[in-house]
Amino acid sequence: MQVSKNTSLKAFNTFGVDAKANEFVAFSSVEQLEYITKQHLTSNTPYLILGAGSNILFTQDYNGLILKNEILGIKVVEETEESVLLKVGGGVVWHDFVLYTIENNYFGLENLSLIPGSVGASPMQNIGAYGVEIKDVFHELEAISIADGTRKIFTLEECNFGYRESVFKRAEKDQWVITSVTFRLNKRAVLHTSYGAIEEELDNMHLDNISIKDVAKAVINIRSSKLPDPKKIGNAGSFFKNPVV
Repeated sequence: MQVSKNTSLKAFNTFGVDAKANEFVAFSSVEQLEYITKQHLTSNTPYLILGAGSNILFTQDYNGLILKNEILGIKVVEETEESVLLKVGGGVVWHDFVLYTIENNYFGLENLSLIPGSVGASPMQNIGAYGVEIKDVFHELEAISIADGTRKIFTLEECNFGYRESVFKRAEKDQWVITSVTFRLNKRAVLHTSYGAIEEELDNMHLDNISIKDVAKAVINIRSSKLPDPKKIGNAGSFFKNPVV
């Protein structure tokens, strides 16, 4: 782990903007993050936590410290006949994690396929799509305080999830780095296919029996038809909010 100077951020944001960071450091463990918060951050240090860089548009160089979350790993922490608890590193690419759950027939996240971003960022705005939200499968998360490097477990209730909202966008904004998220997923088939666009796409696929992979494929087809691949055309995915009536 080394703090680098004048680092290009082009590879670290989905718009592909070639802004530069005055200082840049990637951390791959909680211990490294704790060290950074104690040794490199002061009350006067401008800093930015970066996951997959899909929720940011750099308009100029960043005159501060970029902390890139690269904590990886997917661990089964509890398993029954009905469900499984998976603890996932905050730096894991979200879609890679979804693909892992699909391959293992863990139900609950297939409707959230192809959403850009990292696992650590997913609870911040309670990401959701096609009738499913993070709060539906969330168990707990672990975070590190920017102020003093202490660890804290946030429960479902403490995250105070709302429509694309959480405590991390309000009362606890800019105070924590999410290092891992634990999800409870079903081991028995529970598919959410009533959302109109998914129903239509599944009908177009002419399937006899719908599987978890079919639902994921339908979602991927829909999203791919609406949004370009950020590797080809820079974008931040879908970030609008539906009006609440």
